[in-house]
Amino acid sequence: PTIEEALKISLDFEFPLHPHYLYFWDKISSEELVQLLEPKNFNENNIEYPIKTKKILEKLGTPHKVKNESIILENEEAKIFFNLLFITKPIINDLSVPQILTKSSKIKINNKFSTSVGIRIGRPEKASARQMKPPTHTLFPISDKGGPTRDLLKASKNEHFFANLYNRYCQQCNEPSIGIKCSKCGIKTIVTFRCNSCRDTLTEPYCQKCKRKAPAHSHKEFPLKARLLLAQEKMGIRAKEPFKGLKELISEDKIAEPLEKGLVRQSLGLTTFKDGTIRFDATNSPLTQFKPSWIGTSIKKLKELGYSHDIDGKPIESIDQIIELRMQDVVIPNESGRYLVSTCKYIDTLLVKFYGKTSFYNVHNTEELLGHLIIGLAPHTSVGIVGRIIGYTETHVCFATPNWHSAKRRDADGDADSIMLLMDSLLNFSRQYLSDRIGGLMDAPLLIQPLVLPHESQPQAHNLEVTKILPLEFFESTYQESKASDVNSVEIIKSRIGTKRQFYDFHFTHSTSSLTTSKPRSAYSTLGSMLDKFDMQVRNAELIDVVNPSELVSNVISTHLVPDIMGNLRAYARQSFRCTACGKSYRRMPLIQTCVCGHKLIATITRGSVEKYLKLAKRLVDKYDVGEYQRGRIYALSDEIDLVFGKSQGDQSLLTDYA
Repeated sequence: PTIEEALKISLDFEFPLHPHYLYFWDKISSEELVQLLEPKNFNENNIEYPIKTKKILEKLGTPHKVKNESIILENEEAKIFFNLLFITKPIINDLSVPQILTKSSKIKINNKFSTSVGIRIGRPEKASARQMKPPTHTLFPISDKGGPTRDLLKASKNEHFFANLYNRYCQQCNEPSIGIKCSKCGIKTIVTFRCNSCRDTLTEPYCQKCKRKAPAHSHKEFPLKARLLLAQEKMGIRAKEPFKGLKELISEDKIAEPLEKGLVRQSLGLTTFKDGTIRFDATNSPLTQFKPSWIGTSIKKLKELGYSHDIDGKPIESIDQIIELRMQDVVIPNESGRYLVSTCKYIDTLLVKFYGKTSFYNVHNTEELLGHLIIGLAPHTSVGIVGRIIGYTETHVCFATPNWHSAKRRDADGDADSIMLLMDSLLNFSRQYLSDRIGGLMDAPLLIQPLVLPHESQPQAHNLEVTKILPLEFFESTYQESKASDVNSVEIIKSRIGTKRQFYDFHFTHSTSSLTTSKPRSAYSTLGSMLDKFDMQVRNAELIDVVNPSELVSNVISTHLVPDIMGNLRAYARQSFRCTACGKSYRRMPLIQTCVCGHKLIATITRGSVEKYLKLAKRLVDKYDVGEYQRGRIYALSDEIDLVFGKSQGDQSLLTDYA
């Protein structure tokens, strides 16, 4: 209704004022209301306040203008204030502000603010390739032979290359092998075992002589150069420096990956994860409905994927119709789509050139990837959930139904999970690449769940409301501050468990014009240094009324800055030394002060890394009221650092400083 209609309805029928014209009157105090009763000038269409009332109007959520050191209310805002405050002047008493206004104006004013919930944002959204640290092309060990970059090409230049590998041999060639078949002659290889005590070679994993288990791996010479040349010839790909491997394998039997896989990955700009798969990480976000225009998918393609009608049962004819998202369909970031296209090319190349089969994907762009299956996997689990790609967005999140995220044992509360192509997992994943230590089997698709069953999801996913309209009983319950579990007037998924409608026919109460904002990612994630990020955090805190910047700064100092400075100072005292050439690490500096290879040794922790946050901490304790205790801690740490390193001579001056 218009403002005139809303006021008339409230006066004639004693209904509460329409929410559209209701401000947060319950957020201000009686003293602040008194200030609003003292404008410079007022009439029904224009009210002028002194500038000191700006904070009060901001708390109310009232739109206003600032002009010549005055606050101006016009049109609807002026009419609301005029009818509530100036037709009959309120009498200030012990009642709440909404009750005072209701009594004086005869217009019922309900509370609008209700309850506030404070939150702390843990981290910004994420969308990037999952890589090992440092990134790796192939799971093959070269120890320190490849230098700091772990380059297989550099390691292959060693005349005698030794590595701790699985004892698989070709009897015909009398050479060690990586695969089940010999890469030279194609004959099936055999596995031998070597006792660590008597060094005998055995055909069984147990030494009868020593009465102990014999491992299936040993430190032996391996013809890396010849095998690398053979792999390049087979795949038709020339390796480029650095062709990155591992220092050592983490699995029990030390089984390495075929070199051919690493060659294809490097040629396509891909890297592997610890289990042989290629993954992409994206933050979880729930989605139940979408428009074709939001996900960049044509109507024709959606119909091919099985979508025929919108949420109202009408045939899909427009890209602006709202369609219900199916249980296991996902919408992924554009960036991940491009990365998965490269992964498709990698898999097809392996199938054709390495396995001698026909290609599977034949994908050249992201549109051709639509309809293909992926696996979603949370880092703390070992079960991958099958999903289907139906579209892309310019965001850093993976959109899917709450039940799909819940099947991964996620609440969609800002956590990032990995996605990988189903064929990649079936073809390249191996349990034998994983560590045999506790936790080694986590974050690996040991099992694949093809179907999502709502009754197996977590309770959080069952509490999702699926109704079109919130009934009056719901709003009445909010005034009574009832427990959510006691409100039965709103239909939730839990009430549908065990029926056909647990899979579909979900509704919503509030629509949106777009799936994303004008900014594809948060400003926080675009900042580079930690100093820039913290400065933005403090600026935001200064803008928010309910946040005390001094308290925020004090918390950051005690939970982040002080532990960081103290930890780095402790690490400096216990640091090791590293060779600049071979990367060998020394716990103590040798007397000759050089590596066994003859190159220089350098410290692994510098003064700069110890005191990188010290200047920031000093600036904060001087600017904000963080208390004498926090200020004393920072300056005590500063003195301790000066005792260890000596007084700082200051930063080096630049020519531009004198411009």
